[in-house]
Amino acid sequence: MPCMSYDTNWAHGSSDSDIRRLKKEADKLARIACAAMTELEKMGKEDFLILKNEEVGHWWAAHKEADRQERERVAERERRERVKKEALDRLTDEEKELLGLKRPAVMKHKKISNPTSWDDAHELDEVEYVLEELKSSYDAIMKRK
Repeated sequence: MPCMSYDTNWAHGSSDSDIRRLKKEADKLARIACAAMTELEKMGKEDFLILKNEEVGHWWAAHKEADRQERERVAERERRERVKKEALDRLTDEEKELLGLKRPAVMKHKKISNPTSWDDAHELDEVEYVLEELKSSYDAIMKRK
């Protein structure tokens, strides 16, 4: 009798949860088969199974290639992240901000009701400017809706 899944719950009107469950089960079975084939390969005994069953040979070759490609993809992503981090670490906060890679530091808010110095008046102007920018952005968004 050929090996197969005897679970027929998915056959009648598959839902997303059925598909996720089947994917999870397929992944588990692939891990089991991979572990078994890896151990057989380490012992130098995989050939008897591969030669005896063409389906196993095709699956194992394709699986090893997919694993190799995934390792390469992960290694490349990690390399790119490392290079990016190293490059960013060489920049100052000001350079990052000017390049649009970092948000400007958030100003600590202090209550200014009656500006008594140039700095207070300037800070109040900045707050009013930011509020105007936010208001015009909000208005533009609301017009699009």
